[in-house]
Amino acid sequence: MPLILAVGYWLDGRGQLVIVFIFLAAMIMALLGVLKLREPEFSFTLSAEHLHFHHKVGGWSLHWSNVQRIDQPRLTRGMELVDLPYVGIKIRDYDAFLPLMTPRLAVHILTEQRPLLSMALRYGAISRHELHDWLIEDSQFRSAGGHQYTGLTAMLGHRLGHLRDLYGYDLLIHESSLDRDAGEFASLLRTYLASSRAPQHLPQE
Repeated sequence: MPLILAVGYWLDGRGQLVIVFIFLAAMIMALLGVLKLREPEFSFTLSAEHLHFHHKVGGWSLHWSNVQRIDQPRLTRGMELVDLPYVGIKIRDYDAFLPLMTPRLAVHILTEQRPLLSMALRYGAISRHELHDWLIEDSQFRSAGGHQYTGLTAMLGHRLGHLRDLYGYDLLIHESSLDRDAGEFASLLRTYLASSRAPQHLPQE
């Protein structure tokens, strides 16, 4: 890099701009590389007791007993059902899930799942007025169990409920976070879920 800067010193204005561009591009690539190294090796780990999600901003865990249903969500287009590139998880008890959320992780989930609201609008599942209201959720949330949440955790609680109304699932994970397509991963999770209800030894994924 010092050699590049030294060469740039002897070039004319246009050449110096090229050198500056190369230098900035190299810095950006180095930064992206560092950020990539900070990401967890796996997005999910599965055990006989839990489903764990890992991300550089945090993670969450669900005991299989708190999972009601797992499948690939679908939307209706005309007379056909369209499979979405997501894995859907329906949670039994929000109060066993929401307290695990850090502010950064809540923001990540809220941001990542925004496209699902826009998708629902395109398919006619919600109105523009509902979309506008749901993009910025209420900062007060009371769970079915009577627990009161505020701030980002409350906003996430509302978002989970809205996604359940639209898609039948609270958590929707895009297949870009998975090591296989959404249908295959949903099938794998259902295997673990079924095993948790009729216990048997399963290898860790």
